This record gives sequence, C-alpha cells and structure tokens, in this order.
Amino acid sequence: MAVDGADLEALRGRFAETAAEVDAGARDVRDGLRWLAAERRLCPPGSRPGRVVEAVRLIRAVAGAGLADAFAVWSQTMVVEYLLCCPPGDGLADVVGSLREATITGATGMAPAVADLAGQAPLPVVAEADADGWRLTGLVPWASNLFADAVLVVPARTGDGRRIVGMLRLGASGVRVRPAPPLLALDTTATGSVDLDGAVLPAAAVLTQDLAGFMRLCQPVMLLTQAAMALGVADAALGSAGEALRGLGAVLADEHVDLVGRRDEAAGRLTALAAGDNPDVGPGGPAEVRLDALQLVAEAVNLDGVLQGGEGFRADSPTSRRRREAAFLPAQAPTEVQLRCHLGATRDAGVQRAC
Repeated sequence: MAVDGADLEALRGRFAETAAEVDAGARDVRDGLRWLAAERRLCPPGSRPGRVVEAVRLIRAVAGAGLADAFAVWSQTMVVEYLLCCPPGDGLADVVGSLREATITGATGMAPAVADLAGQAPLPVVAEADADGWRLTGLVPWASNLFADAVLVVPARTGDGRRIVGMLRLGASGVRVRPAPPLLALDTTATGSVDLDGAVLPAAAVLTQDLAGFMRLCQPVMLLTQAAMALGVADAALGSAGEALRGLGAVLADEHVDLVGRRDEAAGRLTALAAGDNPDVGPGGPAEVRLDALQLVAEAVNLDGVLQGGEGFRADSPTSRRRREAAFLPAQAPTEVQLRCHLGATRDAGVQRAC
C-alpha cells in the first residue's frame, strides 16, 4: 500500500506514542512490525523502484518517532529485498510472505561483506561443502531482529575462494545467538552475534555464490534506507529545535534554517535515487547521500540539545534518546569511516580500493 503524506503523519504519530516504552524495553519492536503488516505497509510488493521509494518513506517516518522501531523495519525490509533479488530455491518461497506478514523476523548479517569486499578483513564465516549444500562455521558479529523465529541472511567464504550468501533459521542445529551487552539506543531490537558451528545450509537456501555481484545489486538499497533512518531522526530533532527558537533561542534561527534547507535537499536526492534503477554507489550516489545524512543528523541533534538545555539531558527525554540514536548511525555498516574511504578512493582514482 502506497503511503501518502497524511498517512505518514498518522504512522509517525502511532510510533511516537510507544517510542518511550520501546526505548525503555517495556514494549517489543515486533509490535510495530505486526501493526505495519496488518496495515499492509510492511515490505509491500511491486516493482523494485516502487518498493525502494515506499521503503525509504516508511523507514524515514518511523525513524522520526524512534530509531529502534525503524531499525527493526529496516532489517525486515533488507531481508525481503535480498530474497526478492536472489530468490531461494523450491520450498522456501513462502518465507517472503511470512516476513511481509511479520509472523517471522528478518535478520541481516551482511556487515562483514563490506569489509571483505574492501580487502579490510575476510569473512568470519567459513562454508564447507556438505551433501547437496554447505556447513557454516564462524561468528556473525552483529545482527538485529534475532528473535527465536528469525531468518538470518549471512555471507560465507569457501575453501576454494568463493563468497556465498545463504539463509539460515535461528532455531536450526548449530546456530546459537549471543545477545549483545546493553546498548545505547537499540536494546529492544534483539541485537547480538550468532555463533555457527557446522550449521547446515541446504543448496535451496543459497541465495548466490557471487557475493560481489549480490552487493552491487543490493547495497544501493541498503544505503538509501540507512540514509532514510538518519533523515528521520534529523526530522524529529529539527522539529523539536524549531519549537524552541522563541526567546533567547531565536539567536539560533539561522542555523536552524540552514539545517532545514540541507535536510530538504538531501531528502530530494534520496527520493530521486530511490526512484531510479540500481544507482551506482560512487560519488553523487547512495553512499554520498547517506554520508550527508549522517553529518546532518549529528548537527541536528546537537542543535536540538543546545536549545533544550538541561531538559534535554534527562535520560527519558526525546532529545536525549535522539542523541543516543544519532550516535549509533555512523557505526552501522557501511560505517562512516568505510563510506569516507570508499568515496575518497573513487574520487581520487575512479576505482574502489581498500584504505
């Protein structure tokens, strides 16, 4: 279902009502996923550009209320996108429907792929041939939506140098979740690491044996939806800051106007890229718009904090929560450091290289 402007405001309001409970660990992010599924707004079908445009709008709106909910939606969206771009074999096609209905959750463990393809670190999961498939051993260092019913998409390296991507169920033998220690803003997202000890990956659950090609296809969507999360948090911070520009706060009105203008320009580029057909990740593309969104959200939450003063330092205040949310965003793979490295390399040499 397409989401219009009025729907987006209502949707943002629904998630804003529960954001404090989610942040405090009193409410499960799956509640939000199930609500979106019931409203037919979670990972709607359609052409790829249409799907990406809707995902960007939805994730930005949810992030404007709370990042934990948006992060759960982002993970669900990316797993669906992976499975639509490289469908699993016979007998597994119903997984996409279950993800859209939020009867299961989707966990993306693709962060190591970014470092591996940049030559920074090899994939930590090793795949050994076994019968008609593979056995996976190693550590998935970071993933979210790791609820008991989840499907996990993970890359692995083979003994002969190939890079594959497969889909595992968390309840399978040889798959063990290690919950993360307390986090600044994502404690309710079932985030942690996953130990794999000979976990069986059937041939039908292998999405691709060409990791580089898979990332060329899927990484633009990853970056655009990540940029949408950052813009959503910036939206909320700028809205809060705008309400505090009266009295002495008016001295910061010019800074607010500048940030709003930059936000609107970045949002326009994000929408245009989302409506395109698999844009390049180099300068001017999804990587750059995400990097710009990261810089923007950092400045927006800082401005809001300055204007709110001591009230913004209450641990239970929306301003404080957004500070914690913004602090996470540069650490999400591709990290801000990886983005700067990639864009600097492509500008300097016209080709990708490792920093």
